[in-house]
Amino acid sequence: MSIRFKNFMTRIGKESEFKPLRNQLLISLKESSENKYKNYPRLIELMKEYWLKYSEQSKISHLLRDHYDELFGFYMNKIFPFRRRGLSFDDAEAPTPVDFKLEFHYRFNDREIEVVKEIIKELELEINIEAVLKRIFIFTISSFGYIVEIIFGRPFAFQFFNIDANQLESGEWEIDAIISGREQ
Repeated sequence: MSIRFKNFMTRIGKESEFKPLRNQLLISLKESSENKYKNYPRLIELMKEYWLKYSEQSKISHLLRDHYDELFGFYMNKIFPFRRRGLSFDDAEAPTPVDFKLEFHYRFNDREIEVVKEIIKELELEINIEAVLKRIFIFTISSFGYIVEIIFGRPFAFQFFNIDANQLESGEWEIDAIISGREQ
């Protein structure tokens, strides 16, 4: 667990109380990503470079399928403080030029979990740890849709097919999410 993770979770907790109501959480995450003055522009430029190869046929899903590890890894680890070793992806699919599916996995370690519990207690929130971990993970991924819109030039959003949280014997939590993205 890093100071970056603690500061991020504290800020998001205070801004949104980890609630998805009126898109509070999603908006807080979008603004948080845009405030990364060095890494946010780097990610946009990287995606623009890749987009040149795919733009002629508007194959945004193929861009995401072909570069998901680099793009989502950068987003989750450089823009947001998710540990690269705790993050993995599986089964990238692009059945159409505008439809994309990917399985995301993250293992929250003990220190990250303790930070979240402290924030819940400090802010006197009536929410359990599982709900916070699931929400913060899936809404962070969902906030990537705003970047895709910038590159694609059309509305694009991520939806969740499935999200599971499992507490491991070690006390760590593993979050698994199947997420699809498509042009709106």
